Amino acid sequence: MAPDLREVFGFDVPVVGNFPAESRLDGFANAAERLSVSPVLLEYYGQAAAEMAAAVAGKSSEFLTCPLQDLAGGTCLGTFLRTVGSKAWRRPLGDEEVSRFTKLYTDAAAALGPEGGFKTVVEGLLLSANFLFRTELGDPAAAKGNIVPLTGLELASAMSYLIWDAPPDAELMRLADQGKLEDPEVRAAEARRLLAKAQAAPAALHDFLRQWLETEDFLRKEKDPEVFPEYSPEMAQDLVRETERFVEEVVFEAGGDRSLTTLLTAPWGYLNARTAKLYGATAAGPELGRTELDPSQRRGLFTQASFLAAHAEPAATSVVARGRFIREEVLCSAVPPPPEDFKFDEKVITEDMTAREKFIEHSKNPSCAACHALFDSLGFALENYDAIGQYRTTEKGKTIDPSGELPLDSGQKVPFDNFIDLVEKLAKGKEAYACFAAQYLQYASGRLKLDRCETENLARAFVDSGHRLDALVAAWVSAPGFASRRQ
Repeated sequence: MAPDLREVFGFDVPVVGNFPAESRLDGFANAAERLSVSPVLLEYYGQAAAEMAAAVAGKSSEFLTCPLQDLAGGTCLGTFLRTVGSKAWRRPLGDEEVSRFTKLYTDAAAALGPEGGFKTVVEGLLLSANFLFRTELGDPAAAKGNIVPLTGLELASAMSYLIWDAPPDAELMRLADQGKLEDPEVRAAEARRLLAKAQAAPAALHDFLRQWLETEDFLRKEKDPEVFPEYSPEMAQDLVRETERFVEEVVFEAGGDRSLTTLLTAPWGYLNARTAKLYGATAAGPELGRTELDPSQRRGLFTQASFLAAHAEPAATSVVARGRFIREEVLCSAVPPPPEDFKFDEKVITEDMTAREKFIEHSKNPSCAACHALFDSLGFALENYDAIGQYRTTEKGKTIDPSGELPLDSGQKVPFDNFIDLVEKLAKGKEAYACFAAQYLQYASGRLKLDRCETENLARAFVDSGHRLDALVAAWVSAPGFASRRQ
């Protein structure tokens, strides 16, 4: 709601920042078949609409072509509805809709006065399904089972929210009105234009990457203050911003190559005085600055502390969480759920054991061995990084062994010496790129189940581009599946 309010009115209201967080089981939070409005969220919508209506009424001269007390006569209210109202709804209001809002104003103003009537109209615009929901469905009159093209305005909205997480700008709306967005090449060019604008950087791509990396709840994760006294909420904020700045440089800034390969392997980050020690580096002041890191310890997103700390416990690492993530989210290879009654055998597990020693002992259980063989070695590779992402070589006074084998679905096993070796081999292979393209398609389409041909075509375009994220976005918005729906 916040990007829409800022786009329509130029500001938003405090309550928006306190909206309940979206939750998800698997897949992405925007999966259409799982989206719903809870009673609590509906209350927040109502409060936000009321606060925004009051704020807009207080600045009525910025939005109306007449004094507020004269709103009942002439074309003033109609002009507001056809300009500001159309921005809110991302399409022109029809004559019947304008008439209904005019009657709403008349009825409300009779009881509440001109200001109260105007507030009611603004609340009505913001609580309408036309504002709260995007319905990109094509012609609603089309027969069931048919594949129908989206309208130009629907295409503009779909593109803008995919790339900016905000309503379409004037240029996109102009192309929609002219019917030019039906052309796949025009959509691809517009995708690159939207990505090139500065406002793209902090919006939808960060949201996708946070969900893909499973770090969206990172700031709510606590660490044991006795084990990590240096860790703080302020440091956590810095680590989140580090990942954002890293992505922005690679994907959005002029010198960035926009490549997933760089996101996976670049040996540098953004540090400040608060986070530098965590990385074994030096930095001065509170501002994050680009810092070269030890390439034998740090390569890309998966060795950044925000990712490592998010996939760890308050006082210890998590072999399972980290290994499962690489297996499922980087390689798109499913991991069966653990048995509900699992617990370590206290007879053979001792406190002085390293995590690797514990899980090797655990995997001797035949009922657990096959599953853990899929991801344990991936988790072991990340044992060089503690629960807040610091690099280490020992655990419990013993040298950490981060070596292992990457078991691929093809049956091939790829040996690696440590996580840096593993990530380099992932970056040279094809599995991680095909998986990333599929992950992006799931996010971009809002679908849990993907069409195999559509996924393979997108992955092929992604690989052919040199794994560029801007090319991945352009390939999807120019695809037939983006521009049509099955009724």
